Amino acid sequence: MQVEALDLVKAGQIVYIEDVKGLSWPFGVSNILNHELVVCQALGRKSTPLNTNALNTVTIVLPEENGAHLIKAAIDESDETKSRLVLNPTGEIDFVQRRQYFRLSKPSAIAHYQLIEKEVIDAEILPVEALVWDLSGCGIGMVIRSAKTIYTGGKMKLIIALAEERAIEVVGEIVRVMPRSIIRNEYLVGVNFKKIRESDRDKIIKYITQEQLSLRKPKKKA
Repeated sequence: MQVEALDLVKAGQIVYIEDVKGLSWPFGVSNILNHELVVCQALGRKSTPLNTNALNTVTIVLPEENGAHLIKAAIDESDETKSRLVLNPTGEIDFVQRRQYFRLSKPSAIAHYQLIEKEVIDAEILPVEALVWDLSGCGIGMVIRSAKTIYTGGKMKLIIALAEERAIEVVGEIVRVMPRSIIRNEYLVGVNFKKIRESDRDKIIKYITQEQLSLRKPKKKA
């Protein structure tokens, strides 16, 4: 039986809305209208700078344990800030394995972070390792554990280690926060790079490109 979009998307879920440039933001699904339209609201933001094409389409990203469903949808309605969307799934659904969609899955990709408070880094607090969730030339997604509540708008110093490269130091701004486990103080955070050397950005993009190419190479038969 063919899977329909609304077999997957349900009211109350948290999804990501990805635009045509590959940028994404977390949204909460608030309602399903007439069994065909998805109403969703941005989480942690008053506006989202969604980039759309002539057909006004976006991708609903529904993370699963072993990957993600990608559901193409047209924007039927939106407010001026694009924080509330009414989406009409086109019927085009794809599923990608986690290592294909979340681009940095190799153990060699490691990030450490320090929270910056009042523009000052506490020198007595050592950088804490985080699980890299995804990475681009503009930002990083990480799963972190923090006894302090994490808020959007906060700043972090990041030390990112890529395979065969020296560690890259970046200052970023937290643009999205999704609690994953209140008991374990675990959060999925999205950080946009605010201070980064262009040469370091180029290294990140080169690494991602090499990673994607290696994933597309056919495996040699034993």
